[in-house]
Amino acid sequence: MAARLDSFALSELAAKPEDAFRLVSLAMAEGRRVPGYGGDYYYYRIGDAAVVIRTRLDPESGEEELLGMDTHAATGCRWTCRVVRTETGDPLSRRALVHREGCEDTAVVDLVCADVLPDIREGDELCLGMVGFPLRVSYDEGAQVPGVVEAQGETVLLQGVVKDARVGETYLGMEPLTRFISVTASTRMGDVELCHPMEMVAEHQRDLVKPGTVVSAQCVLSGDCAVGEYAGGVVFGEEQNLAVLRAFFRDGDVQRLRPVLRSDCACTFLENRQEGQENALALLDMVRRDLDGAGMTRVVPGHLTNEGGRRCLLLGNEKGFAFLCLLEADSLGRLREIAVTRDPRYDFETDE
Repeated sequence: MAARLDSFALSELAAKPEDAFRLVSLAMAEGRRVPGYGGDYYYYRIGDAAVVIRTRLDPESGEEELLGMDTHAATGCRWTCRVVRTETGDPLSRRALVHREGCEDTAVVDLVCADVLPDIREGDELCLGMVGFPLRVSYDEGAQVPGVVEAQGETVLLQGVVKDARVGETYLGMEPLTRFISVTASTRMGDVELCHPMEMVAEHQRDLVKPGTVVSAQCVLSGDCAVGEYAGGVVFGEEQNLAVLRAFFRDGDVQRLRPVLRSDCACTFLENRQEGQENALALLDMVRRDLDGAGMTRVVPGHLTNEGGRRCLLLGNEKGFAFLCLLEADSLGRLREIAVTRDPRYDFETDE
């Protein structure tokens, strides 16, 4: 999931290791912090372009660890799509194959700020701010096209009608840096903003970079997850808390639970009760490992039928459920109580 600084003619900003270090340091010092579950993102605007730095606390040293850098752009293009499958890069980056309901097209999207979402599973709906970084691009006159998007490995073949074309600018402080082409293309998956230097366009096609023409490109797609309600990062609420706990019981990584637990959170497993965030996290990690060792890896959302439909998680295997996970949150949506129980007084049904 490489940063595409070349799409903004900014390759020189990270041409040498010391240059890249200066850019990262500047982004972390002056960029907008976007908290995720497992770490933080620093979103730094360079005019109409942006770099996004991925960081997390090293669990051993307690110091901030640099994981990598992504690129994006200021864009109003949004896709609402569903996940077909995902793959993980480092702990704070994901790539997803997505489609739009009612459309046969598919797209591979590098997800920027992916860890602001509590979980990303097959079938989940995503709202993404969409930018494309062409590797090759062509502009042509011609009849209107349906706007095809076709996933090919880690890239996408895209064809659409140009809705808008303008010159984007990059700068640091008051110092102008570069200019690039920013084209809004209409496709069946939705509008996407394509960013590339003018030099990428064949000279005889440059007059066709305008609304109404057809653009065809092989490109890398970047989808920003920190939009809408997630623009400020992690959101606390019942749905999000259930989702992040479901991801924990399924995949592990107990540190992703830290942001949603109050400092005085308590966790109870059968007769074992631990108070305080660190103790609660340790007990939850032990419970997950024990359940995994016993083959109880099925985690399903459900609700209690004898307590007004209170939401819960059901833990077990294909033969049935052995435990309930119950949550109690404060008025801000952060968890103050987690209980993993097999109390027979609770009647439940699954939500699936």
